[in-house]
Amino acid sequence: MNYKYAFLPIGSISYKGIIPSLMTFVNKEQLLNEKLWSKFVKVFKYHEDNDDLAWRCEYWGKMMRGACLCYQYQNNQQLYKVLEKTVKDILNTQGSLGRISSYTVKNEFQGWDMWGRKYVITGLLHFLEITKDQKLKTKIIKALKKHTDYIIKHIGKNKINITKTSNIWLGVNSASILEPIVSLYKLTHEKRYLEFAKYIVSTGGVNKGNLIKDANNDKLLPYQYVENKAYETMSFFEGVLELAIVTKNHRLLKTAINFFDKVTRSEISIIGNAGSEGEKFSHAAINQTKKPREFMQETCVVTTYMRVMAKLNLLTGEEKYYERFSTAALNCFLGSINTNHNPAKDYFKKKTLNHYLPFDSYSPLVNDYRGLSTGGLQYFKDGSFYGCCASIGSASIGLMALTYIIQNKHEIIFNDYYDNAAISTKDFKANIESNYIQNGKVKIKVKKNSKQLLFRIPSWSKHPSAIIDKKLIKVKPGTYLSVNKSVHNITFDFKPSIQTHHLNHMSAFNYGQFTLGIDEESNPKLKLEQLTANKLILNKIKPTKSSLLSFTSNNELIFKDYSSLGKNYNKRLTVWIKDN
Repeated sequence: MNYKYAFLPIGSISYKGIIPSLMTFVNKEQLLNEKLWSKFVKVFKYHEDNDDLAWRCEYWGKMMRGACLCYQYQNNQQLYKVLEKTVKDILNTQGSLGRISSYTVKNEFQGWDMWGRKYVITGLLHFLEITKDQKLKTKIIKALKKHTDYIIKHIGKNKINITKTSNIWLGVNSASILEPIVSLYKLTHEKRYLEFAKYIVSTGGVNKGNLIKDANNDKLLPYQYVENKAYETMSFFEGVLELAIVTKNHRLLKTAINFFDKVTRSEISIIGNAGSEGEKFSHAAINQTKKPREFMQETCVVTTYMRVMAKLNLLTGEEKYYERFSTAALNCFLGSINTNHNPAKDYFKKKTLNHYLPFDSYSPLVNDYRGLSTGGLQYFKDGSFYGCCASIGSASIGLMALTYIIQNKHEIIFNDYYDNAAISTKDFKANIESNYIQNGKVKIKVKKNSKQLLFRIPSWSKHPSAIIDKKLIKVKPGTYLSVNKSVHNITFDFKPSIQTHHLNHMSAFNYGQFTLGIDEESNPKLKLEQLTANKLILNKIKPTKSSLLSFTSNNELIFKDYSSLGKNYNKRLTVWIKDN
């Protein structure tokens, strides 16, 4: 049991449109900031989480993972040099015992210590995938083994129970170290790492109840599990998925896929994210029309969901997984990007902070503001701050670039078409000309090819058509169209149209894969509570500078794609509109 597909080689594809603008933004605002990387390394050097048992320790590894994914698309040597420097810096924080931890030995294995150690492994493993320096590779692997061996020495059967190394979320945050442990086993093939991974699964992931049993119980949905924190629970099951693949355990694979199918069915909202109440599973498929007590739809959750859907698409080659990925990416995730540099907020201290972060943490759906709170907010000794969602966002950008087109020895899959693109590998060259967002039309010219080509036909397309080398053919929504090696010109017309969704006496609208909504920023005289969907008709107009899509209604209101709504954080937006 192995992954069926893989990303294209580094630097094989060049985009024009959404992806390069995102890369430019995240490089400037985050990834090339050496002072920021240095600040994250100091967390380990000076054990900055020791006094409050906090999670500053996650920032470095999360951002390193995202940076490496972005590099795999960009092949940006300036970025590589920055990443290489910070990797060397964090290796220098490793003590004689092998620990890379933001906690002292006296205070270790509590709070978020294991969570932070997990992200150290994660970050270093991702850098290993892009470095060509063999001496540095050897040094990293040696450091990873020492770091992990120290954990195994103290955690396990007849030792400290991994789920007891945190009193938060029943210890599932600690148990989520499972995924990088499996990756370390895949790298080294050393049996002790596989045995440790199996031990973690044997605990059920929590110190009360058993998440594996909950996932196998067809009567339970994720919001009903013994622990229902969305981000950490999905991270644990991502590890379960990886262990199942490595061990070829079909029963465990079924457990993991069953869990993520339940998440999709019961939790994923119209914009592609989970959790309609705070950061927990909350039966959001039903409850997304209710305004939460605080905030909803965490960015860490959408990035984690996107990561797993991308993996399942690579593993199985099934179209539905990319469809889920793309809905989350083009709606919830794009909406989280703080392009206007709005200042962050400390929700619990009820104050606006003196700086901005590149990603917002929560995505509203009903009569609410963006930027309500900074998820995972922690302060540093110099008074500055950062957050968990700000650290994780670059991974989504990297994944958008890398999953657009995937391949194996015999096939190339075109998963998406929202950007113009030029693809060039050793045995394949092609260009994509796209007006996919506006009218669903795509032209692909294949210049060189030795593989079978598969093209995603989106499930939202009700009456798609394709012309293959001047021949009109029938295509089926929600599938991949397989085309032989000799084809040169492919034209698609996916014919996006307005679709209306009804839930709990409220309505929402989609245009193709894009969720639409309305905000008070574009409609200054509007009071959202007075708006009704009754007899509402939307007509597409030219997009503005601040939107991908723009529509005018029959009562002269402006609707836009979700990612473009409420971007100044001082005006409310809504997706769900009461029927009467």
